[in-house]
Amino acid sequence: MNDEKTKAMGTLNTILRYAKVFAVNTLRRVLILGRLTLVCWQQQRLRCAQRRLGKAVLAALEQGEVNPMLTEGVKDALDKAKAVQAKKDRQYQAVAAIRERIRAA
Repeated sequence: MNDEKTKAMGTLNTILRYAKVFAVNTLRRVLILGRLTLVCWQQQRLRCAQRRLGKAVLAALEQGEVNPMLTEGVKDALDKAKAVQAKKDRQYQAVAAIRERIRAA
C-alpha cells in the first residue's frame, strides 16, 4: 500500500514538474512574441531614419558639399539611425537569451 502511494506521488510530482516547465516556457514564448513585435516597430523606425538620412545626404550634395557625411544634419540623421539599429539589435539579443533559457528548461 505504501509503495503504491509513493509511486503515485512520484508520478504526480513528475506531472506537476512538466506542467510548470510548460507554463514557464509558454510565458517565455509570449515574451518572445512581444519582443519580436517591438523589433517590427523598430524596423519601421529604422526605415524612416534611413529615409531621413538619404534625404539629408541628397540635400547636402545639392548644396555642393564635397563630403556630405561631414555636415551636421547628416551626422545627426546617421546617429539616430545607428541608435535605432542598436535598440533593434538589443531586442534580438534578448530574444536569443530567452530562447536559450527555453532550451535549457
